[in-house]
Amino acid sequence: MRASEADPISHDGRLKAIFALLVPAFIGHTIQLLSEDVPWAPWAWPRYWWTPGWHLYLPPWVVIGIAVALAVAVIGVGVRRTRRWAIALIVLYIAHYLTYPYRIRNHMTYMLASLSAIGGAWLIGRLSGAKRASRLVDRYAAAAVATAVCVSYFFAGLHKTNAGFLQFNEVSSAYEGVQTFWVYGDLGEKAPTWAVAIAIYGTLAVEYTVPLIARLVRPARVFMILALMAFHFPHVAVMNVADYPMIASAFYPALFDRAHWRILERELYRPTRWNVGGAILGAAAQCWWIPWIGGLTVFGILVCMIWGWGAGSMLRMTFVRTREGSVQRSSGND
Repeated sequence: MRASEADPISHDGRLKAIFALLVPAFIGHTIQLLSEDVPWAPWAWPRYWWTPGWHLYLPPWVVIGIAVALAVAVIGVGVRRTRRWAIALIVLYIAHYLTYPYRIRNHMTYMLASLSAIGGAWLIGRLSGAKRASRLVDRYAAAAVATAVCVSYFFAGLHKTNAGFLQFNEVSSAYEGVQTFWVYGDLGEKAPTWAVAIAIYGTLAVEYTVPLIARLVRPARVFMILALMAFHFPHVAVMNVADYPMIASAFYPALFDRAHWRILERELYRPTRWNVGGAILGAAAQCWWIPWIGGLTVFGILVCMIWGWGAGSMLRMTFVRTREGSVQRSSGND
């Protein structure tokens, strides 16, 4: 018996999918940190000591060792797919978050909340005497992750609800983003006012409501998750932040209930014209919008391929279920 069969990450397909998606998510995390913080640069070492944080109480080799151990745990999760490696990843990520010497990014806090939700549920289940791979414990873990996702997006919207973000000029990051997206997509020399309005108010509407609707309203779930992908696409395509959208989407499986996810798994794990076509379309879209060649922009092609595959699978699932429902209704009327 293989190790992954003897000690599975979970019997819940949502948690298995989350840890599978965390492998590319951590690739983006690493590219982003290395490309921005450049720890090998001459000025990085003095900055290590100037930046306040708990890392100042530790020898630098401990901080580096934690980061390297985290990378090993990510590889272990990807190759071995066991709960031991998953637990190691969670523990090491928390240690990495608490000892990282530079600014803590929003994607790191989102990751901390979501992984802590899984680890916390597993720990409580273990202390209460539940089986190591209890389906009930994993159901609570997935529910905790879904809550973390909804809360994280809500507070992201709350953070943006200010006079600066709502301005129709360069002060607003949404204004800057939509202008860049418009130009690099050859949509025009300047984004029209209606597009700016959608970018500003649409951002708030998405972050306040869409994850919650996806979690609570099953008929709307697929379309809400597609809306989240569309919302993040400009970030991937032209804003050089493909790391955060990939990390955010790694936890989207938790927005499904377990029965709904089991239906989707049939589509996700076998190639069809829908998901293969979606992956090709995703890569093509990123290549069309790509503003320059860099680590995160190239990584964005992988992100869009993963999203395209997932989007095609979800759309085929919806189409098949709708068609089957129509046939059943027609049969009942005959």
